[in-house]
Amino acid sequence: MTGAKERIPTYITGLDEKMQGGIPKGHIVLLAGVSGSMKSSLGFSMLYNAVQEGKTSGIYVTLEQGKDSLGSHMAGMGMDVQDPRVRSRIAIIDLADLRVQLDSKGMTDSVDWMGQLIKQLANYRDSIGFEVVVFDSLGAFFTLTKMENPRDEIFRFFEAIRRMGLTGIIICEMMGEAKSQYGEFGIEDYLSDGVIHLTMERSDDFIQRKVSVVKMRHTDHILGYRPYRWDSSICKFRID
Repeated sequence: MTGAKERIPTYITGLDEKMQGGIPKGHIVLLAGVSGSMKSSLGFSMLYNAVQEGKTSGIYVTLEQGKDSLGSHMAGMGMDVQDPRVRSRIAIIDLADLRVQLDSKGMTDSVDWMGQLIKQLANYRDSIGFEVVVFDSLGAFFTLTKMENPRDEIFRFFEAIRRMGLTGIIICEMMGEAKSQYGEFGIEDYLSDGVIHLTMERSDDFIQRKVSVVKMRHTDHILGYRPYRWDSSICKFRID
């Protein structure tokens, strides 16, 4: 039965109730949208609220923002990464720091970046036993590392997440609002188990953010786009 799977909520109030409780554990889900659609905020809030409610532990891999900047940004939204309940169950990895360290040693040209990333995730999993990885973002990783075959490396990354038994939330930047390709390399949506698409609809003096669950394997879910916003009173997103 589709409803029997253990799930991790998205913590978008009004959405989880319409997708059998959330994302099935072990899925790899793309969180795709244009700049400004609050992808990072949503990805972090999923992990933050799951940890707050004792449902999981996880790692947030950041390339879009430094670790301190990310912490300050999320604290400004009411998500305190220094909260002892959170700090012990969310590890934040800043891969940009690693790039700077390797650059200073003249090592970046010879690094197997994907291999190092997978190794680091495996080491963290073995040492702290986390269950969820939020990766922010796929496009930034390939810009940082300048790997020649992104499609092969994406397949390698997704397979490694599955072998480790993790749930993956992979943030993908979209260059426009076209809804035929939810990623930058034309393969991410085919390899993933789910796609959550965030859009921004503009009028002359108004921007409205909308969310849709485009696909989610093993899940009965609503179709179509719904307006969503951050509700600071509950530190969660909600569908209006």
